Amino acid sequence: MIKSLFTLVIAFIGTGMVAQKIDTLSVYSASMNKKIKTLVVSPSHSKNKKLPTVYVLHGYSGYPKRTLVQDIPSLSVLSEEMQMIFVLPDGNYDSWYIDSPNLKYETFIAKELTGFIQKNYSSDSSKTALIGWSMGGHGALYIGARHQKIFSAVGSICGVIDFVPFGKEYGVPKLLGENTENWTPYTAISQIDKLKNSRQKILISCGTEDILLAQNRKFHEQLILLNIPHIYEERPGAHDAAYWSKAAVTQIFQLNQFFTNHD
Repeated sequence: MIKSLFTLVIAFIGTGMVAQKIDTLSVYSASMNKKIKTLVVSPSHSKNKKLPTVYVLHGYSGYPKRTLVQDIPSLSVLSEEMQMIFVLPDGNYDSWYIDSPNLKYETFIAKELTGFIQKNYSSDSSKTALIGWSMGGHGALYIGARHQKIFSAVGSICGVIDFVPFGKEYGVPKLLGENTENWTPYTAISQIDKLKNSRQKILISCGTEDILLAQNRKFHEQLILLNIPHIYEERPGAHDAAYWSKAAVTQIFQLNQFFTNHD
């Protein structure tokens, strides 16, 4: 069924049968005193007054336009077909979606951006999800665990569960300093205990050739030990757009089912 959905998405893209609105916004962040570029994809013809909303966090070095054109190009079709709003914020290249001394991307995503979207769009606050891949997968798990009243579902694709081993090459020192001992509280794995009593839908996906597979398997195993319900998926693929563009369709389909069953 999931494969059929993905085939349907490709067919729609190929024929140009896409009907949706794409808004290019500059959303002001009071916590950082700057505007954050954000794309909002919404159905052109809404069948419901309030729509499920999925916030999509890009990976390291990404940006919203690339998400829509290269990383998950099916979002436009999925928005119309599933009657969902997709919100694509800019993650400042390598913010890791955390609150650091100089940047407040956790605050922006979980409070400022969600507040803006709920005020200006027909967004159903009870059906709000946060997903992402790579650095964005880290952000989804980290922020999602810490803001369970905001996000009823979280999804990580090829997610960085622990950036401590390689963070020096990916911008972490400028966020948290050179001492790696101070980094652990900002990792996704450090938030796992917060999920013990979570009622969120938790989705995790990783490719069998992905360099982050071991981290994701370990996270999956720890969730099992803590009796935390979740869906874990492995499928052939590496750490690239070819994998997460398809895995994202699967997760969005699962989110749609989850939201539909919770009307």
